[in-house]
Amino acid sequence: MTNTRTKYLYKILAIAAAALWLQGCATIFSSRHQKVRFEAATPDASVSFDGNEHKKSVRLRLDKCRGLYTVQATKEGFKTRNHAFELHALARTYPFTLLNILMPFLGTYGFMPLDLKESKVRVFKRRQVIPALLPYDKRSPDEKYMFINKTSIDAKSEDVKLLLYKGLIRYNENNRLPHVKKNGSIATEDVKVDNTIFTDALNYSLLRMDFVDTSRTLFPNVGNSLYLNARVERITFHNVLSRFNNLNSATRNSLISMELEIEWELLDYYKQKIYSTRTKKRSDLFTISSSDAMPVIREAFEDNLEYALIDIRKEVAAKGYLKITEAKADTNSVILLPKPSLMPGARINDFIKSSVTIKVDDGHGTGAIISDSGHIVTNFHVIAGSKKIEVLFSDSTTMEAEVVRVQPGSDLALLKVKKANLQPLLMSENDDPEVGIDVWTIGTPKNLELGQSVSKGVLSAVRKKNGLSYLQTDMSINSGNSGGPLLTREGLLLGVISSKLIGIGTEGVGFAISSGEIFKALNIRYK
Repeated sequence: MTNTRTKYLYKILAIAAAALWLQGCATIFSSRHQKVRFEAATPDASVSFDGNEHKKSVRLRLDKCRGLYTVQATKEGFKTRNHAFELHALARTYPFTLLNILMPFLGTYGFMPLDLKESKVRVFKRRQVIPALLPYDKRSPDEKYMFINKTSIDAKSEDVKLLLYKGLIRYNENNRLPHVKKNGSIATEDVKVDNTIFTDALNYSLLRMDFVDTSRTLFPNVGNSLYLNARVERITFHNVLSRFNNLNSATRNSLISMELEIEWELLDYYKQKIYSTRTKKRSDLFTISSSDAMPVIREAFEDNLEYALIDIRKEVAAKGYLKITEAKADTNSVILLPKPSLMPGARINDFIKSSVTIKVDDGHGTGAIISDSGHIVTNFHVIAGSKKIEVLFSDSTTMEAEVVRVQPGSDLALLKVKKANLQPLLMSENDDPEVGIDVWTIGTPKNLELGQSVSKGVLSAVRKKNGLSYLQTDMSINSGNSGGPLLTREGLLLGVISSKLIGIGTEGVGFAISSGEIFKALNIRYK
C-alpha cells in the first residue's frame, strides 16, 4: 500500500515538474498585474487613462499581458499629450528561468530562455511621468485673426506607407523591422480628398488659441483676417508592436503614430495666396486594436495636424504676416475725373446703361460707370485673383478691362475700359445720406442671364465700422450684385453694394460701401 502511494506521489511530482519545465517557472510565479503611478510633469494637469480622467496623479493596476499602454495629460491652455510606455525591466521572479535549462530561443535581445519573452516576467516602471505639455501660443491683441479654409489630402499611392517596429525602443531609435521595405506602399491608388473632416477640428484649435473672432461682428475687418489651407501630400503609419509574447491574445494591442508631410498656404481675407510653407511632423502614439482602428487613426491624424498648426502659427508670426494692417487711402497720385451731371426728370430705367456686369475667372459681379472716359468702380472681392476681367454692357457688347487701382482694405477696385459714349453716374460726396429714403440697385444677381436687374428698397441706416462707412438697406440683394450701384431716384450714386446677411430668420439686411469711401480709398477727385 505504501509503495502504491509512493508511486502515485512520484507521478504527481513528475507531472508537476514537467509542467514547470514546459510552462516556465518564472511565468507561473510572476504576477499578471502591476500597480503603476502616473503623474504629469506639467503642474495641475489632469491624467486620463482608458477614458477615465484623474486629477494630477493616480496609482492604477495594469494588466501586463497588454504589454503596450498610453496615458494622456490635459490642461486648459495646453496641447493634450499622449505618453506611451511598455514593459521595461525583469521581474524579481526571473531567477526561476534557470530551471528552464536547455530551452533556448532567439529573443528580442538575442539568445534567451522562453520565460524572458513572456510579458508576465517583465514589469513596468513603477512611476510614469508624462512629459511637459506644449502651451498654446495664443493670439496677442496686435495680431490678426486666422481661420482654416480647408484641409485636403492629395497623396500619390507610393507616398502612403506603413512602417513596423518591435517595441518602443526601436520606434524611438527609428529602427524599423528589417522585413519592412523602405519604399513600400500600402495604397493601391492615389488618395485625393478635396476637404476633410479635420477643418472644423483645426478651427477649434485656433479658437483655443484665440485666433477665431467670437464677437460675431457683422462687418468684416479685411486687414485683420487670414486663412489657411492644409494639403497632406505624404502619409506614413508608424505601428509599434509588443516585444513580448502575450498570454492572452484577446488583450493584444499595438501603438500607432501618424507622420504627415503637409503643404500650408496662407491666404488673405479674399483667399489670395500670400505665403506657403511645409511641415513634417509625427503625432503622439495612440493605443490601437484590430477591432476598432479607424477612430484611433482619425485621432492620430488630428493630433498631427494640431502639432503642425502650432508650428505654422509661430512661423507666420516670425515672417510678419500676423501683424494687423489698417485700411488706408491710396497714396498714389490723385485721379481726376470729369464731374457728371444729374439728369432732371430721369427715371431709374434711364440708369440701366450705367450698370455693367463684371465677368471674371470664377464667376461674375456688377460695376458702376463713374466717368465717360471709361472708369468703372466695383468691389475688390469681385476681381480678386482673376487674371482676366471682362465688362459686359447693357447693349450686350463685351470689352476687356484693365485694373487702374485697388484698395483691398476697403473692398474697392477701379477699372477702365476703352469705350465711347458711356453714361456715368454722379457720386455723392456725402457719407451721411438721409435715412429712410427710397434707393435702387441695378445689377446681375446669380446668373448672367439676369443682367441689369432692378431692385428697390429703403436706406435703413448708416453704419460706421472698422473706419469705413456702410449704408444699410432692406432691398433684395443676391450674389452677383456685389459692386453694383446704390442709387437715389435722381440717379445719384450713394455707394456700391458689398454684402448681405444670410441665415435662417434673416432677410432684408444688406450693405453698400458709401461713395465717400470711394473718393478716399481710391484717391479720386472731380475736376
